[in-house]
Amino acid sequence: MKKIYGIKNSKASGPILLLGAQYITKIMGPLVALLVVRYLGSEDYGLYASAIAVTSFLSFLPDFGLQQSTLKLSVNSNVKISELIKLTVNTSIVYTLIAFILLYFWLNEFNYDNTVKLIAYIVGISFFRSSIMMVMTTLLQIKQKYSRIASWNLIINSMQWILTVVCIIMKVDIFQLVFWPQVFSFFITVILFIWEGRKIKLFSKFTSLKIKGTYKQLIGQSLEFGTAGSMQQMYHRSDAAILSAFRSPLEVGYFSVAVKITDLINFFPGVLFNQVLYPKFFKWSKDNREKYLIFYKMINKSMLILGILACSVLLLFTKELVYIVYGSNEVSSAIFLSIMLFGVPLRFVASSIGAILTTDNLIRKKIKIQSIIAIVNVGSNIIFVPYYGAIAAAILMVITDFLLLIGYLIFTNKYVTKSHFSKKLLYNLPLLIGLLILSIFIAELPFVYKILTGTLTTIIYIVILFFSFEKDEFTVIKSLFIKKR
Repeated sequence: MKKIYGIKNSKASGPILLLGAQYITKIMGPLVALLVVRYLGSEDYGLYASAIAVTSFLSFLPDFGLQQSTLKLSVNSNVKISELIKLTVNTSIVYTLIAFILLYFWLNEFNYDNTVKLIAYIVGISFFRSSIMMVMTTLLQIKQKYSRIASWNLIINSMQWILTVVCIIMKVDIFQLVFWPQVFSFFITVILFIWEGRKIKLFSKFTSLKIKGTYKQLIGQSLEFGTAGSMQQMYHRSDAAILSAFRSPLEVGYFSVAVKITDLINFFPGVLFNQVLYPKFFKWSKDNREKYLIFYKMINKSMLILGILACSVLLLFTKELVYIVYGSNEVSSAIFLSIMLFGVPLRFVASSIGAILTTDNLIRKKIKIQSIIAIVNVGSNIIFVPYYGAIAAAILMVITDFLLLIGYLIFTNKYVTKSHFSKKLLYNLPLLIGLLILSIFIAELPFVYKILTGTLTTIIYIVILFFSFEKDEFTVIKSLFIKKR
């Protein structure tokens, strides 16, 4: 019988829609942030960025591994989904309150401006919104309702964007600019959560006698996953937090803009694994090891090529990107961005290799290497950032990403598989690196040469990616686009 291929109604349709929605969010977010930078100016934006640096550093706490823990228990446990989600809600509330307490102590321990403190407390509302959104997303992931995850994300974020633009049009002060979008997006999240919760009778009483044991499992696994996530957050966000404590708000603002631009790219593997692949990887790791390892190699090579592509193209336009944000030539921010971009391919591949450690019951090994790297990163930032500022933070960011990737490779090579990339990719690696180096020199040429180079480079990378796939990998890819019956 002939198989029908297509995206609509296929297994891949929901995940593709989710990826699209998440990327719309990440594209629109920086565009609105651009307006905020222009509206506030470099000095006020520096105060805003200092507050965001601290809240972003603590943003992992409301989840702290609960999403991954709940997904894993939903596969291995006989507990009802509604009761498992209730446990997740209760635990997340506790984690969120801890985040707020830590925020208070951090702001009062260091000599922050009162404006920064107040902004940080207002932004702290997002801890509760993120907590609720995490629970709702986890529920819909279990039910494989990816299109609804995409819809709810767009609704909530759109509300925040629209209100931010409205506040700018009304020329409100910095506190109202932060307050109203946070509050309204929080209430919309609560309403949507109640809507989804009622469908599975989430707000009824516990009925299972297995709840106590499941609660222990949930918290225990959450602490493992969360510790891994906190280590990752520590070396991804600690630099900005430390910078905000020791350097001027203006420098923090320049650094934060560069980070936001790279986050636009680094966001991709996070969505791919957390929102789409983790549920499948947990299942395949037990039921279909062959498919599991095929996907592992396929995603590794894809992440490497796409990461180098993103780095090569963006290196051409660092000055232009910063100019778009500020409306002026801010050389410092452009330099920080150029340095950070070299970490993009490293993060892409590290996300892929780290994912298999998470889903193959090697989370403790992952925590071990992340802990070592986090200590190295935080220690280095504490030593160098107070004296050398954001330039040191940017360099240490790339060094940390490289060390993490090496650590993941060592543990994966020892405990899972020694095959990480295909020979086809290794043959093309010198060409990939050569194109990356070429971008560095072309970046100093007129704009038209940059456009031509960026276009040609993109085409070459896509061709290399296509021809790097093996026969069995093409078979797996095709299976995702078979229409459901």
